[in-house]
Amino acid sequence: MFPSNGRRRRNHRHPTLLGRILLWMIVPLFTLWSIGIVITYFISLNLANSPYDRTLASHLRLLRHEIELQHVQQGTLHISDAARNVLAGSHEEEPTRWLILDANGQRLAGDSTIPVPDDWGYDIDQVRFRNATLGHQALRIAYVWGGRDLDGTGFLAVVAEPAEPRATLQQEILTGMLTPQLIILPLAAMLAGLGLTQGLEPLSILQEHMRRRKPSDLSPIRDDLAPAEIVPLIAAMNNLLRRLADSIDSQRRFVANAAHQLKTPLAGIRTQCEVALREKDPEHMRISLQQLIMGSDRATRLVNQLLLLARAESHQPGMEPVQAPVDLRPLAEQCILDWLPTALQRQIDLGFEGADEPLPVFGNALMIRELLNNLIDNALLYTPAGGRVTVRALADGHQVCLEVQDNGPGIPPAERERVFDRFYRILGQEAEGSGLGLAIVREITEHHKADIRFLPCGNHHDPDSAGTRLRVSFPRDLPKART
Repeated sequence: MFPSNGRRRRNHRHPTLLGRILLWMIVPLFTLWSIGIVITYFISLNLANSPYDRTLASHLRLLRHEIELQHVQQGTLHISDAARNVLAGSHEEEPTRWLILDANGQRLAGDSTIPVPDDWGYDIDQVRFRNATLGHQALRIAYVWGGRDLDGTGFLAVVAEPAEPRATLQQEILTGMLTPQLIILPLAAMLAGLGLTQGLEPLSILQEHMRRRKPSDLSPIRDDLAPAEIVPLIAAMNNLLRRLADSIDSQRRFVANAAHQLKTPLAGIRTQCEVALREKDPEHMRISLQQLIMGSDRATRLVNQLLLLARAESHQPGMEPVQAPVDLRPLAEQCILDWLPTALQRQIDLGFEGADEPLPVFGNALMIRELLNNLIDNALLYTPAGGRVTVRALADGHQVCLEVQDNGPGIPPAERERVFDRFYRILGQEAEGSGLGLAIVREITEHHKADIRFLPCGNHHDPDSAGTRLRVSFPRDLPKART
């Protein structure tokens, strides 16, 4: 049976950075070295052939000069002793062979065993070279056309010598050129590996430092000893650690706040249950059960607000602020309809004032709806019976605004900054609340790059009238700016 995909992933070994760098260094290096060997071979071949070819060409010119001083007849050509000594050279056992042919390729004198090219040309005074084999012996042949004897007869002069000395010289040149490379290349690879190992030592130190860290240690990683190439990586890791620390701190605060805030309603629910169990009178038991239901509702709302606040703080994908265009006018109208039964039950006049034009913003409809729900809930909670709550959706230049105004007791100016803190409630307020509504509003406002502020509630007749007027200003959705 074949292993599962998960098992294959667990057995997969990631390549090391050192191995990748060495691979990209050594493979091209050996490729270039192989190309260098081929180039060196042809250079050595040229270096070995050049001096021998020059000597062979001088022998060819000497032979042609000897013939030009004689009357060439078949079998009667005489080569002087001095010329024979030159042709013999340093190879007494294998002297330079020579051959004289007429224009028709007929032998006039010399060694008839020398291979003659079938396609030799009649280019005057052009010395040409070619390789040939005689028996099992390799020969280097040179020939030239254009010489004439004393009778004016044209002839082809050919000289040949063994190729073995050339091969020996070429081998010596190759050995001399490649031996240093064979020694230097492995040493260069070893030094490169050693240098890379030392250069990557800061990564090993960073790895060891991270391994020794405790799971609860989210402090920034030091980058004073790191090379410049690793500093951006360490900065990204520190940024991740900072965001992780903020997320963990937010979770800890959420758990602590939830435990603290749920303690009171849960204790009240338990107390009402105990009272209901002791009651014998059905009417008193019904009252206790109603108090139990009210306590359960408060606890449910508190839990819902805590969850909403946690989602707003954690930037969950489903709660990202910027998603699609949202028209605030129909959104506000729908929120008003949802809260009308509650307002009627509390005998509060809930009204709506909206612009006649679309009010588009670019954001998350769910979060904006929760923002407006919390503002309306807060206003209905602190407005006494017979009061008024007005919701407005209006345009203000390049901004689109949601506004909630009530004629309740209002918020003193000294308390207006603190009311956005979680679980903060103004002393002396008798209305029941958790102190989370405005904290949620602030989080959603910040996510949408919006602005929230208090405005005066009065008019020109009564500028100091009581009440609260909160306005949230969103940047207007401009399609041209987004395209």
